Amino acid sequence: MAKRSLFVILSEQPWWVSLLVAMALFGAIQLFFPPLAPFVALPFVAAAVYFAWKQFRGTSPVNVEERLAALRDMPWENFGLIVSEAYRRRGYEVEESRGGAFDFTVRKNGQTTLVQCRRWKVNQVGVKPVQDLFDAMNKRDAFNCVCIAAGGFSESARAFAAGKPITLLTGAPLVELVSTIDKTSRRWFTR
Repeated sequence: MAKRSLFVILSEQPWWVSLLVAMALFGAIQLFFPPLAPFVALPFVAAAVYFAWKQFRGTSPVNVEERLAALRDMPWENFGLIVSEAYRRRGYEVEESRGGAFDFTVRKNGQTTLVQCRRWKVNQVGVKPVQDLFDAMNKRDAFNCVCIAAGGFSESARAFAAGKPITLLTGAPLVELVSTIDKTSRRWFTR
């Protein structure tokens, strides 16, 4: 197993752990050689600031897989509520769709977006659901469409979506979309 550096280990911790390490090092070095203490602690203070910025700005990479697993474990009712509420909190008007190639119609600033997320549990979404969503977007004269999956998308699905007004939403961007719900409704993210 490869050795991990102290900064890699600290990057996986809350930001304030780096600050505690900086304070401990400063105090220890201050006892033996005071002029060197600030220079030893400074990289850890800088790391704490960087880690705080990353953690407050978005979701830390450590939690992405954990949160995606929690999303996959949800029943459709909860997942659908989270997605629709996430769009509402971003200023969209959300309308649930019955049947068809998409689950929600979201509107903002006069633009309509079709959102499909019913295959969120599969490991890899193929090209057919993406094609169906694109066809529905053209029939409804929507501005664009979003296909959401907690797993991934096949190469053929990615190739089909390339250059079209289709967003394939998975991984960290999906976790970021639902992060506002995560902060206020922990019950949806507990197993």
